[in-house]
Amino acid sequence: MKQNEWLWMGQWKNASDFPLNENRSFLYGDGFFESMRWSPDGTSKLWNLHWDRLQRTIQALKYPWPKALGQAEFQALLLEKFPENSIHDLRVKIIFWRQGPGKYAPETSQLAFLLSIEPYPYPWVQTIESLGVAHTVSIAKHPFSWIKSTSAMPYVMASIEREERKLDDLILPDANGYLIEGSYACLFWGKGDKIYLTDHSLGGLDSCMRRYLESHWQSQKIPYEAVRVQFSDLEDADWIGFGSGMGLRIKVIKQMPYQGVLPL
Repeated sequence: MKQNEWLWMGQWKNASDFPLNENRSFLYGDGFFESMRWSPDGTSKLWNLHWDRLQRTIQALKYPWPKALGQAEFQALLLEKFPENSIHDLRVKIIFWRQGPGKYAPETSQLAFLLSIEPYPYPWVQTIESLGVAHTVSIAKHPFSWIKSTSAMPYVMASIEREERKLDDLILPDANGYLIEGSYACLFWGKGDKIYLTDHSLGGLDSCMRRYLESHWQSQKIPYEAVRVQFSDLEDADWIGFGSGMGLRIKVIKQMPYQGVLPL
């Protein structure tokens, strides 16, 4: 294990207490994860949204969850492992899985998770240059496709394609060519004084950043709309944005987003 990784199952454990033959994420992809950006002071802009998605995922997948771990208690558990006197923001990733025997159907199971914390010395908003639409991967909708599952092969292959094509980001379509999301982030763009997002009913991950942006635009009375588009429809965009729990990445085509569009 790395020095910045810890395992938990009712209490903090050693790696030797987690045999792979009972790790259902390893065996069946029966796991999910949350990736979050935290300030050194133990606060996160999107923490409430991550907690909400975490709990909805727990319910959807029928995972056991300790009743004593409410939002405040779980946050305190994470903060136990935060480094002292960090000068950078932190990338906090938690991989959850069912720990226990069984084949596809678990016989008995307990909640386990791996907590990883590392410095994240990058600005909240970054600019990018090159992007394209995926040629080898498409996104299909199913009842659990909104979950950040460890069964993430489409996103693995999309990332491989992105690196092979030397792109800063890759836009993933569905089988009909309608745009869904970036290779690891929600997709949005601007034309004039209006913001557009992809039609979430087509599928894709339930993005905390997308929810955060929509809440910000509503509070600022900035007009936005979810639409069905293909890659060619982005040619007349002023800018294209990608958002994840780690921040925002913007490709400037004609001009940067106007003031107030991006929550800083």
